[in-house]
Amino acid sequence: MRPGTNTRTTTATTATATGAHTRRPARGLRRTAAAVAAVLCAALLTGGCGGSGDSTTVTVLGTWTGAEADAFERVVAPFERDTGIVVRYEGTRDVDAVLAARVDQGTPPDLAALSTPGDLIDYARTGRIVPLDTIPELAATDGSYAADWRTLGRVDGRRVAVVVKAALKGLLWYDPKTFAAHNLKPPATASELASAARALSAAGIQPWCFGLASSSASGWPGTDWIENLVLTRSGPQVYDRWVSGELAWTSPEITSAWQAWGDLLAAGSGGPMASLLTSYDQAGTGLVASPPRCGMEQQASFASGWYGAAPGSPQPGVDFAFTPFPAPAASAGATAAPAREVAGDVMAMFRDTPAARKLLTYLAGTEAQTRWAREGSLSPNRGVPADAYPVNPVAQGIGQALRDADTIRFDASDLMPGAMRGAFYRAVLAYVADPGQLQGILADLDQARLAAYP
Repeated sequence: MRPGTNTRTTTATTATATGAHTRRPARGLRRTAAAVAAVLCAALLTGGCGGSGDSTTVTVLGTWTGAEADAFERVVAPFERDTGIVVRYEGTRDVDAVLAARVDQGTPPDLAALSTPGDLIDYARTGRIVPLDTIPELAATDGSYAADWRTLGRVDGRRVAVVVKAALKGLLWYDPKTFAAHNLKPPATASELASAARALSAAGIQPWCFGLASSSASGWPGTDWIENLVLTRSGPQVYDRWVSGELAWTSPEITSAWQAWGDLLAAGSGGPMASLLTSYDQAGTGLVASPPRCGMEQQASFASGWYGAAPGSPQPGVDFAFTPFPAPAASAGATAAPAREVAGDVMAMFRDTPAARKLLTYLAGTEAQTRWAREGSLSPNRGVPADAYPVNPVAQGIGQALRDADTIRFDASDLMPGAMRGAFYRAVLAYVADPGQLQGILADLDQARLAAYP
Protein backbone atom coordinates (compact mmCIF):
# COMPACT_ATOMS: atom_id res chain seq x y z
CA MET A 1 0.00 0.00 0.00
CA ARG A 2 1.12 3.54 -0.71
CA PRO A 3 -0.28 5.67 2.12
CA GLY A 4 -1.44 9.20 1.64
CA THR A 5 -0.11 12.09 3.69
CA ASN A 6 -2.98 14.39 2.80
CA THR A 7 -6.58 13.24 3.03
CA ARG A 8 -8.31 16.12 1.35
CA THR A 9 -9.61 15.87 -2.19
CA THR A 10 -8.11 18.36 -4.59
CA THR A 11 -7.10 18.97 -8.17
CA ALA A 12 -3.60 19.58 -9.41
CA THR A 13 -4.31 23.25 -10.01
CA THR A 14 -5.10 24.02 -6.38
CA ALA A 15 -2.49 26.36 -4.95
CA THR A 16 -0.37 25.16 -2.05
CA ALA A 17 -0.60 26.80 1.36
CA THR A 18 2.68 28.60 0.75
CA GLY A 19 1.62 29.90 -2.63
CA ALA A 20 4.46 28.06 -4.35
CA HIS A 21 2.21 26.73 -7.07
CA THR A 22 1.24 29.05 -9.95
CA ARG A 23 -1.82 28.44 -12.11
CA ARG A 24 -1.49 28.94 -15.87
CA PRO A 25 -3.98 31.70 -16.78
CA ALA A 26 -5.94 30.04 -19.57
CA ARG A 27 -6.12 26.61 -18.04
CA GLY A 28 -9.33 27.06 -16.03
CA LEU A 29 -11.26 28.17 -19.14
CA ARG A 30 -10.01 25.18 -21.10
CA ARG A 31 -11.01 22.87 -18.27
CA THR A 32 -14.49 24.38 -18.14
CA ALA A 33 -14.95 24.00 -21.88
CA ALA A 34 -13.78 20.41 -21.76
CA ALA A 35 -16.14 19.65 -18.88
CA VAL A 36 -19.10 21.15 -20.76
CA ALA A 37 -18.21 19.11 -23.84
CA ALA A 38 -18.08 15.93 -21.76
CA VAL A 39 -21.51 16.66 -20.22
CA LEU A 40 -23.07 17.33 -23.64
CA CYS A 41 -21.50 14.15 -24.96
CA ALA A 42 -22.98 12.09 -22.13
CA ALA A 43 -26.38 13.72 -22.54
CA LEU A 44 -26.52 12.95 -26.24
CA LEU A 45 -25.48 9.33 -25.57
CA THR A 46 -23.56 9.25 -28.82
CA GLY A 47 -21.21 6.33 -29.28
CA GLY A 48 -18.67 8.51 -31.07
CA CYS A 49 -17.91 10.63 -28.01
CA GLY A 50 -14.63 9.16 -26.85
CA GLY A 51 -12.16 10.33 -24.24
CA SER A 52 -12.79 13.80 -22.93
CA GLY A 53 -14.86 14.91 -25.89
CA ASP A 54 -11.84 16.99 -26.98
CA SER A 55 -8.85 15.63 -28.90
CA THR A 56 -6.59 18.15 -27.16
CA THR A 57 -7.67 17.23 -23.61
CA VAL A 58 -6.97 14.17 -21.47
CA THR A 59 -8.63 13.53 -18.10
CA VAL A 60 -6.69 11.80 -15.33
CA LEU A 61 -8.00 10.50 -12.00
CA GLY A 62 -5.44 9.61 -9.37
CA THR A 63 -4.48 9.22 -5.74
CA TRP A 64 -2.19 12.25 -5.63
CA THR A 65 -3.41 15.24 -3.64
CA GLY A 66 -1.78 18.31 -2.16
CA ALA A 67 1.96 18.47 -2.83
CA GLU A 68 1.86 15.23 -4.84
CA ALA A 69 -0.76 16.69 -7.17
CA ASP A 70 1.31 19.83 -7.61
CA ALA A 71 4.33 17.66 -8.43
CA PHE A 72 2.31 15.78 -11.05
CA GLU A 73 1.35 19.05 -12.71
CA ARG A 74 5.00 20.06 -12.89
CA VAL A 75 5.85 16.67 -14.41
CA VAL A 76 3.25 17.04 -17.17
CA ALA A 77 3.84 20.75 -17.83
CA PRO A 78 6.48 20.12 -20.56
CA PHE A 79 4.17 17.57 -22.17
CA GLU A 80 1.34 20.14 -22.32
CA ARG A 81 3.67 22.79 -23.70
CA ASP A 82 5.13 20.54 -26.40
CA THR A 83 1.92 18.82 -27.52
CA GLY A 84 -0.78 21.42 -26.89
CA ILE A 85 -2.72 18.77 -24.97
CA VAL A 86 -4.36 19.93 -21.73
CA VAL A 87 -4.16 17.50 -18.81
CA ARG A 88 -7.21 17.75 -16.54
CA TYR A 89 -6.24 16.06 -13.29
CA GLU A 90 -8.45 15.18 -10.34
CA GLY A 91 -6.94 13.75 -7.15
CA THR A 92 -8.72 11.90 -4.37
CA ARG A 93 -7.59 9.50 -1.66
CA ASP A 94 -10.77 7.50 -2.31
CA VAL A 95 -9.81 6.87 -5.91
CA ASP A 96 -10.95 3.22 -5.96
CA ALA A 97 -14.54 4.10 -5.04
CA VAL A 98 -14.67 7.19 -7.27
CA LEU A 99 -13.34 5.27 -10.27
CA ALA A 100 -15.72 2.35 -9.72
CA ALA A 101 -18.70 4.69 -9.59
CA ARG A 102 -17.72 6.52 -12.77
CA VAL A 103 -17.01 3.32 -14.67
CA ASP A 104 -20.42 1.98 -13.64
CA GLN A 105 -22.02 5.25 -14.78
CA GLY A 106 -20.27 5.08 -18.14
CA THR A 107 -18.29 8.27 -17.49
CA PRO A 108 -14.77 7.08 -16.62
CA PRO A 109 -11.68 9.28 -16.92
CA ASP A 110 -9.36 8.74 -19.86
CA LEU A 111 -6.59 7.55 -17.52
CA ALA A 112 -6.58 6.49 -13.88
CA ALA A 113 -3.67 5.99 -11.48
CA LEU A 114 -4.18 3.38 -8.76
CA SER A 115 -1.97 2.13 -5.93
CA THR A 116 -3.83 -1.21 -5.78
CA PRO A 117 -3.33 -3.04 -9.11
CA GLY A 118 -5.50 -5.88 -7.87
CA ASP A 119 -8.51 -3.67 -8.60
CA LEU A 120 -7.61 -3.72 -12.30
CA ILE A 121 -8.32 -7.44 -12.60
CA ASP A 122 -12.09 -7.11 -12.63
CA TYR A 123 -11.97 -4.16 -15.05
CA ALA A 124 -9.77 -6.15 -17.43
CA ARG A 125 -11.81 -9.34 -17.28
CA THR A 126 -15.08 -7.51 -17.86
CA GLY A 127 -13.73 -5.53 -20.81
CA ARG A 128 -14.00 -2.13 -19.14
CA ILE A 129 -10.34 -1.20 -19.54
CA VAL A 130 -8.30 -0.60 -22.68
CA PRO A 131 -5.52 -3.13 -23.49
CA LEU A 132 -2.20 -1.38 -24.11
CA ASP A 133 -0.39 -3.96 -26.22
CA THR A 134 -1.27 -2.11 -29.43
CA ILE A 135 0.57 1.09 -28.51
CA PRO A 136 4.02 0.77 -30.18
CA GLU A 137 5.35 3.98 -28.62
CA LEU A 138 4.63 2.56 -25.16
CA ALA A 139 6.36 -0.71 -26.00
CA ALA A 140 9.43 1.29 -27.03
CA THR A 141 9.86 2.42 -23.40
CA ASP A 142 10.11 -1.15 -22.11
CA GLY A 143 13.86 -1.38 -22.57
CA SER A 144 14.33 0.99 -19.65
CA TYR A 145 12.68 -1.39 -17.17
CA ALA A 146 13.63 -4.76 -15.73
CA ALA A 147 11.40 -7.59 -16.96
CA ASP A 148 9.54 -7.95 -13.66
CA TRP A 149 8.46 -4.31 -13.77
CA ARG A 150 6.96 -4.83 -17.24
CA THR A 151 4.85 -7.76 -16.06
CA LEU A 152 3.23 -5.83 -13.22
CA GLY A 153 0.66 -4.25 -15.51
CA ARG A 154 -0.52 -7.51 -17.08
CA VAL A 155 -3.78 -9.36 -16.48
CA ASP A 156 -4.26 -12.76 -18.14
CA GLY A 157 -1.31 -12.04 -20.41
CA ARG A 158 -2.61 -8.68 -21.63
CA ARG A 159 -0.98 -5.39 -20.72
CA VAL A 160 -3.48 -3.05 -19.09
CA ALA A 161 -1.32 -0.68 -17.02
CA VAL A 162 2.15 0.81 -16.61
CA VAL A 163 4.03 1.71 -13.43
CA VAL A 164 4.43 5.49 -13.18
CA LYS A 165 5.70 5.85 -9.59
CA ALA A 166 7.39 3.36 -7.28
CA ALA A 167 8.35 2.67 -3.68
CA LEU A 168 10.85 0.19 -2.28
CA LYS A 169 9.64 -1.91 0.63
CA GLY A 170 11.34 -4.30 3.02
CA LEU A 171 13.74 -1.70 4.44
CA LEU A 172 15.11 -1.59 7.98
CA TRP A 173 15.46 1.97 9.25
CA TYR A 174 17.71 2.99 12.13
CA ASP A 175 19.56 5.99 13.61
CA PRO A 176 23.32 5.60 12.96
CA LYS A 177 24.10 7.59 16.13
CA THR A 178 21.98 5.28 18.30
CA PHE A 179 23.60 2.22 16.79
CA ALA A 180 27.10 3.66 17.22
CA ALA A 181 26.40 4.56 20.84
CA HIS A 182 25.61 0.92 21.58
CA ASN A 183 28.34 -0.62 19.40
CA LEU A 184 25.83 -1.94 16.89
CA LYS A 185 26.18 -2.24 13.16
CA PRO A 186 23.35 -2.49 10.60
CA PRO A 187 22.23 -6.12 10.88
CA ALA A 188 22.89 -8.21 7.77
CA THR A 189 21.48 -11.51 9.07
CA ALA A 190 18.47 -12.63 11.07
CA SER A 191 20.70 -13.50 14.04
CA GLU A 192 22.34 -10.06 13.97
CA LEU A 193 18.87 -8.49 13.90
CA ALA A 194 17.82 -10.45 16.98
CA SER A 195 21.05 -9.44 18.75
CA ALA A 196 20.46 -5.76 17.90
CA ALA A 197 16.94 -5.96 19.31
CA ARG A 198 18.21 -7.48 22.55
CA ALA A 199 20.96 -4.85 22.88
CA LEU A 200 18.53 -1.99 22.38
CA SER A 201 16.10 -3.46 24.90
CA ALA A 202 18.91 -3.88 27.46
CA ALA A 203 19.78 -0.19 26.94
CA GLY A 204 16.21 0.83 27.76
CA ILE A 205 15.25 1.55 24.13
CA GLN A 206 12.17 -0.10 22.69
CA PRO A 207 13.54 -2.16 19.77
CA TRP A 208 10.68 -1.59 17.32
CA CYS A 209 8.93 1.59 16.22
CA PHE A 210 5.50 0.30 15.31
CA GLY A 211 2.10 1.78 14.44
CA LEU A 212 -0.89 0.29 12.63
CA ALA A 213 -3.49 3.08 12.66
CA SER A 214 -4.45 4.33 9.20
CA SER A 215 -8.14 5.26 9.21
CA SER A 216 -10.16 2.73 7.19
CA ALA A 217 -6.92 1.00 6.07
CA SER A 218 -5.60 0.36 9.60
CA GLY A 219 -3.45 -2.74 9.67
CA TRP A 220 -1.67 -2.31 6.35
CA PRO A 221 1.80 -1.75 7.90
CA GLY A 222 1.54 -5.25 9.34
CA THR A 223 0.78 -6.72 5.93
CA ASP A 224 4.13 -5.35 4.75
CA TRP A 225 5.88 -7.35 7.47
CA ILE A 226 4.13 -10.58 6.47
CA GLU A 227 4.73 -9.99 2.76
CA ASN A 228 8.41 -9.30 3.24
CA LEU A 229 8.84 -12.38 5.43
CA VAL A 230 7.01 -14.64 2.96
CA LEU A 231 9.10 -13.30 0.06
CA THR A 232 12.49 -13.51 1.78
CA ARG A 233 11.87 -16.83 3.57
CA SER A 234 9.98 -18.78 0.89
CA GLY A 235 10.85 -17.05 -2.39
CA PRO A 236 8.96 -15.52 -5.33
CA GLN A 237 7.19 -18.69 -6.46
CA VAL A 238 5.52 -19.27 -3.10
CA TYR A 239 4.74 -15.55 -2.90
CA ASP A 240 3.05 -15.65 -6.31
CA ARG A 241 0.90 -18.65 -5.39
CA TRP A 242 -0.16 -16.94 -2.19
CA VAL A 243 -1.04 -13.67 -3.93
CA SER A 244 -3.09 -15.48 -6.59
CA GLY A 245 -5.14 -17.34 -3.98
CA GLU A 246 -3.68 -20.77 -4.79
CA LEU A 247 -1.80 -21.20 -1.51
CA ALA A 248 -3.74 -21.49 1.74
CA TRP A 249 -3.11 -19.04 4.54
CA THR A 250 -2.82 -22.03 6.86
CA SER A 251 0.03 -23.48 4.78
CA PRO A 252 3.38 -23.93 6.57
CA GLU A 253 5.02 -21.15 4.52
CA ILE A 254 2.45 -18.50 5.42
CA THR A 255 1.95 -19.67 9.00
CA SER A 256 5.70 -19.53 9.68
CA ALA A 257 5.89 -15.96 8.35
CA TRP A 258 3.24 -14.84 10.85
CA GLN A 259 5.02 -16.68 13.66
CA ALA A 260 8.36 -15.10 12.72
CA TRP A 261 6.73 -11.68 12.77
CA GLY A 262 5.32 -12.35 16.23
CA ASP A 263 8.74 -13.42 17.48
CA LEU A 264 10.32 -10.20 16.18
CA LEU A 265 7.68 -7.95 17.75
CA ALA A 266 7.98 -9.82 21.05
CA ALA A 267 11.37 -8.13 21.49
CA GLY A 268 9.46 -4.91 22.18
CA SER A 269 7.04 -2.81 20.13
CA GLY A 270 5.12 -0.80 22.69
CA GLY A 271 2.41 -3.34 23.39
CA PRO A 272 -0.85 -4.11 21.53
CA MET A 273 -2.79 -1.01 22.54
CA ALA A 274 -0.03 1.43 21.59
CA SER A 275 0.55 -0.40 18.30
CA LEU A 276 -3.13 -0.30 17.37
CA LEU A 277 -3.53 3.39 18.24
CA THR A 278 -0.26 4.80 16.87
CA SER A 279 -0.50 6.23 13.37
CA TYR A 280 1.71 4.51 10.80
CA ASP A 281 3.41 7.80 9.84
CA GLN A 282 4.15 8.83 13.44
CA ALA A 283 5.61 5.58 14.74
CA GLY A 284 9.08 6.39 13.45
CA THR A 285 9.36 9.77 15.15
CA GLY A 286 10.70 7.92 18.20
CA LEU A 287 13.57 6.62 16.10
CA VAL A 288 14.93 10.13 15.43
CA ALA A 289 13.96 11.62 18.80
CA SER A 290 16.56 12.67 21.36
CA PRO A 291 16.80 10.54 23.38
CA PRO A 292 15.48 7.80 21.05
CA ARG A 293 12.25 6.10 22.07
CA CYS A 294 12.62 3.19 19.65
CA GLY A 295 15.55 1.78 17.71
CA MET A 296 14.39 0.24 14.42
CA GLU A 297 11.47 0.42 12.00
CA GLN A 298 10.51 -1.89 9.15
CA GLN A 299 9.00 0.47 6.59
CA ALA A 300 9.09 1.45 2.93
CA SER A 301 11.20 4.09 1.21
CA PHE A 302 8.59 6.79 1.77
CA ALA A 303 9.38 6.71 5.51
CA SER A 304 12.39 8.97 4.86
CA GLY A 305 9.98 11.85 4.35
CA TRP A 306 8.42 11.31 7.76
CA TYR A 307 11.79 11.21 9.51
CA GLY A 308 12.97 14.37 7.76
CA ALA A 309 9.81 16.20 8.85
CA ALA A 310 10.17 15.23 12.52
CA PRO A 311 11.07 17.85 15.16
CA GLY A 312 14.65 19.04 14.87
CA SER A 313 14.80 18.44 11.11
CA PRO A 314 16.70 15.12 11.20
CA GLN A 315 19.22 14.74 8.39
CA PRO A 316 19.37 11.72 6.05
CA GLY A 317 22.49 9.63 6.52
CA VAL A 318 23.21 11.34 9.83
CA ASP A 319 20.05 10.89 11.90
CA PHE A 320 18.40 8.10 9.90
CA ALA A 321 19.61 5.49 7.44
CA PHE A 322 18.41 2.20 5.98
CA THR A 323 19.59 -1.28 5.13
CA PRO A 324 17.77 -4.16 3.44
CA PHE A 325 15.71 -6.07 5.96
CA PRO A 326 17.83 -9.12 6.90
CA ALA A 327 16.67 -12.32 5.23
CA PRO A 328 17.33 -15.87 6.41
CA ALA A 329 20.65 -17.28 5.26
CA ALA A 330 20.62 -18.30 1.60
CA SER A 331 20.73 -21.97 0.77
CA ALA A 332 24.09 -23.49 -0.17
CA GLY A 333 25.17 -22.56 -3.67
CA ALA A 334 22.55 -19.82 -4.10
CA THR A 335 23.86 -16.92 -6.19
CA ALA A 336 20.74 -15.00 -7.22
CA ALA A 337 20.05 -11.67 -5.57
CA PRO A 338 17.06 -11.78 -3.23
CA ALA A 339 13.72 -10.59 -4.51
CA ARG A 340 12.66 -7.12 -3.39
CA GLU A 341 9.13 -6.06 -2.51
CA VAL A 342 7.92 -2.88 -4.18
CA ALA A 343 4.78 -0.78 -4.36
CA GLY A 344 3.69 2.19 -6.39
CA ASP A 345 1.09 3.67 -8.69
CA VAL A 346 0.02 2.06 -11.94
CA MET A 347 -1.82 3.95 -14.66
CA ALA A 348 -4.48 2.39 -16.86
CA MET A 349 -6.53 3.63 -19.81
CA PHE A 350 -10.32 3.66 -19.59
CA ARG A 351 -10.95 5.69 -22.76
CA ASP A 352 -8.80 5.18 -25.82
CA THR A 353 -7.92 8.57 -27.32
CA PRO A 354 -4.81 9.83 -29.11
CA ALA A 355 -4.22 12.32 -26.29
CA ALA A 356 -4.45 9.59 -23.63
CA ARG A 357 -2.03 7.40 -25.57
CA LYS A 358 0.49 10.21 -25.85
CA LEU A 359 0.31 11.09 -22.16
CA LEU A 360 0.62 7.47 -21.01
CA THR A 361 3.67 6.97 -23.24
CA TYR A 362 5.22 10.18 -21.93
CA LEU A 363 4.69 9.20 -18.28
CA ALA A 364 6.39 5.83 -18.84
CA GLY A 365 9.36 7.43 -20.61
CA THR A 366 12.69 8.48 -19.17
CA GLU A 367 12.00 12.24 -19.39
CA ALA A 368 8.88 12.12 -17.21
CA GLN A 369 10.41 9.54 -14.88
CA THR A 370 13.43 11.78 -14.36
CA ARG A 371 11.13 14.67 -13.53
CA TRP A 372 9.31 12.46 -10.99
CA ALA A 373 12.67 11.69 -9.39
CA ARG A 374 13.53 15.40 -9.18
CA GLU A 375 10.19 15.89 -7.41
CA GLY A 376 11.25 13.37 -4.75
CA SER A 377 9.59 10.23 -6.11
CA LEU A 378 11.25 6.94 -7.02
CA SER A 379 11.47 5.48 -10.48
CA PRO A 380 12.32 1.94 -11.64
CA ASN A 381 13.29 3.38 -15.04
CA ARG A 382 16.97 2.59 -15.52
CA GLY A 383 17.45 5.60 -17.73
CA VAL A 384 16.90 7.98 -14.80
CA PRO A 385 20.32 9.34 -13.80
CA ALA A 386 21.49 9.02 -10.21
CA ASP A 387 21.83 12.80 -9.90
CA ALA A 388 18.09 13.19 -10.48
CA TYR A 389 17.60 12.26 -6.83
CA PRO A 390 18.34 14.64 -3.95
CA VAL A 391 22.02 14.76 -3.04
CA ASN A 392 21.96 12.67 0.12
CA PRO A 393 22.97 9.06 0.77
CA VAL A 394 19.44 7.90 1.63
CA ALA A 395 17.66 9.19 -1.48
CA GLN A 396 20.39 8.15 -3.88
CA GLY A 397 20.89 4.81 -2.18
CA ILE A 398 17.21 3.95 -2.45
CA GLY A 399 17.09 5.08 -6.07
CA GLN A 400 20.07 2.90 -6.91
CA ALA A 401 18.63 -0.10 -5.07
CA LEU A 402 15.37 0.22 -6.96
CA ARG A 403 17.09 0.45 -10.35
CA ASP A 404 19.35 -2.51 -9.56
CA ALA A 405 16.55 -4.82 -8.46
CA ASP A 406 16.04 -7.45 -11.15
CA THR A 407 13.64 -9.69 -9.23
CA ILE A 408 10.80 -7.72 -7.72
CA ARG A 409 7.35 -8.53 -6.45
CA PHE A 410 4.58 -5.99 -5.98
CA ASP A 411 2.97 -5.49 -2.58
CA ALA A 412 0.87 -8.62 -2.08
CA SER A 413 -2.15 -7.03 -0.42
CA ASP A 414 -2.35 -4.41 -3.18
CA LEU A 415 -2.52 -7.22 -5.74
CA MET A 416 -5.20 -9.16 -3.90
CA PRO A 417 -8.93 -8.68 -4.55
CA GLY A 418 -10.41 -5.92 -2.42
CA ALA A 419 -12.30 -8.30 -0.11
CA MET A 420 -9.14 -10.33 0.55
CA ARG A 421 -7.10 -7.20 1.12
CA GLY A 422 -9.58 -5.93 3.71
CA ALA A 423 -9.62 -9.29 5.51
CA PHE A 424 -5.79 -9.21 5.59
CA TYR A 425 -5.82 -5.78 7.25
CA ARG A 426 -8.30 -6.93 9.88
CA ALA A 427 -6.33 -10.12 10.52
CA VAL A 428 -3.22 -8.07 11.30
CA LEU A 429 -5.11 -6.08 13.91
CA ALA A 430 -6.56 -9.24 15.43
CA TYR A 431 -3.16 -10.93 15.61
CA VAL A 432 -1.46 -7.97 17.27
CA ALA A 433 -4.27 -7.81 19.81
CA ASP A 434 -4.03 -11.56 20.58
CA PRO A 435 -1.19 -13.57 18.98
CA GLY A 436 -2.49 -16.74 20.62
CA GLN A 437 -5.40 -16.79 18.18
CA LEU A 438 -3.20 -17.21 15.08
CA GLN A 439 -4.63 -20.52 13.88
CA GLY A 440 -8.18 -19.23 14.04
CA ILE A 441 -7.18 -15.99 12.31
CA LEU A 442 -5.54 -17.88 9.45
CA ALA A 443 -8.51 -20.21 9.14
CA ASP A 444 -10.77 -17.17 8.80
CA LEU A 445 -8.46 -15.79 6.12
CA ASP A 446 -8.80 -19.04 4.21
CA GLN A 447 -12.57 -18.70 4.29
CA ALA A 448 -12.18 -15.17 2.94
CA ARG A 449 -9.85 -16.53 0.25
CA LEU A 450 -12.44 -19.01 -0.98
CA ALA A 451 -14.99 -16.21 -1.32
CA ALA A 452 -12.68 -13.53 -2.79
CA TYR A 453 -11.08 -15.45 -5.63
CA PRO A 454 -13.05 -16.81 -8.61
